[in-house]
Amino acid sequence: MVDRKKKWSVEAIMQDVKIELTAKHRVDGEWEETTHIYEGKCVQKIGAWYLTYKEQVEGAGEVSTTLKLTEQSITLVRQGGVSTRQQFEKGASTHTSYQSPYGPFAMETHTNKLRIRYEQQMPARVELAYQLWMNEQYAGEHELTIQIQ
Repeated sequence: MVDRKKKWSVEAIMQDVKIELTAKHRVDGEWEETTHIYEGKCVQKIGAWYLTYKEQVEGAGEVSTTLKLTEQSITLVRQGGVSTRQQFEKGASTHTSYQSPYGPFAMETHTNKLRIRYEQQMPARVELAYQLWMNEQYAGEHELTIQIQ
């Protein structure tokens, strides 16, 4: 007997995008800022937007990075020379692990700010601010701004 049920799928259109990521980090009162530009992809799938790109991480090589954007949260998934799955929700603390070439680290983040601005019905700017603890030691304040073009 042949199964004639139709499989319905939402056809997602993947778009090439330029991602400009500015990261600020403050420890001991001093801010450090870096900006990186990546070529990536952006696609919408059932209630979320996904940004994917590859980055070079010092001492770890190439890392595939995916950001899942929803109205309430951002999930950061990194796979490769380092791997982690971080969840950011405004006002919430989350726990995860960070696997690096130097071994695993326990991570805790407390998200202070999470804002996504849309233009032409797709994400154009992401702002994220959080405090980070690594192995229960305070590792500073972090701010990420991501421009998507």
